[in-house]
Amino acid sequence: MLQRIHIQILDNPMEGVILDAEEFEEPLQNKIIADELRKEMNYYYPTIVAVEYIDLFMNDEMDFHEIRELLSQGAINAPVVLINGIPKLHGGIPKTVIKEEVDKLLYEGPVH
Repeated sequence: MLQRIHIQILDNPMEGVILDAEEFEEPLQNKIIADELRKEMNYYYPTIVAVEYIDLFMNDEMDFHEIRELLSQGAINAPVVLINGIPKLHGGIPKTVIKEEVDKLLYEGPVH
């Protein structure tokens, strides 16, 4: 039986944004990319891979405390990609790299 894979994309799209019409569109790009990734994963891995976009600005401040701390210290940059709860990437949503990570996990098989 294949293991299920949960990809979480943690983003803070409103961080450092001045509410100007031109600047407001750029932060929304990560949500669009995450949605494209979700559709792609549903196509290649139906029912095995779930993709979730999480807006840290709108989410409970107690969630993802460690990630929030690293972001506030400048140690990592948003968006942060977690795969099965483990931070794997930050600063972007590279779909090819994420797909490679998913393939690696599926190739390894279920965790015992």
